Amino acid sequence: MMDNVDIISAEEFYTDKASTCCFTGHRRRDLPFEGDISKQGVKNLISTVHLLCHEAYGRGIRTFITGMAEGSDIICGSVIMDLMHSEDHPGIELICALPYEDQIREIKLPKDRYIYSLLLRMASAVVVTGNADDSGRYRRRNKFMVDNSSELIAIYKEKQRGSGTLQTINMAKRNGLDMHVIELDKNPQFYYE
Repeated sequence: MMDNVDIISAEEFYTDKASTCCFTGHRRRDLPFEGDISKQGVKNLISTVHLLCHEAYGRGIRTFITGMAEGSDIICGSVIMDLMHSEDHPGIELICALPYEDQIREIKLPKDRYIYSLLLRMASAVVVTGNADDSGRYRRRNKFMVDNSSELIAIYKEKQRGSGTLQTINMAKRNGLDMHVIELDKNPQFYYE
């Protein structure tokens, strides 16, 4: 799946932090309707992400970093892919930050695997931050995204136990990023059938 994709290490990567935003959010299982885009609530969620990305662009954000996990990351990457095809958003770029090179093996749905491969091809850079056998690979990826951004767009739902999403939100708060959190629990429009 990584054929014809140039991969760089986190150490080789450079971006202008002031014009960069990263995404975080939950996997499919914790999204409304498990992220089924045929449901109106999920369409509403995607529209909200689209609006936040458009507003970020208006503030000077040109580079968006996605962690490429199934669920929120793929949704947010897809929104940026849409904006890249829009004449209204010249100069917009997507960066794919992978926790390890063969991350696609975690993505079960064929449609998500297809979108994942499209995002890799559309990306200005694909950065691999760790190895498959590294237990801290997701934390390292999340830290890379936060360290290279000035803004965060998050899709968040209260959970009984901590999550990578909450970890990334807390990292971003500590680093002083401009926060834009879509709180699933407080927005019933994301649960419309």
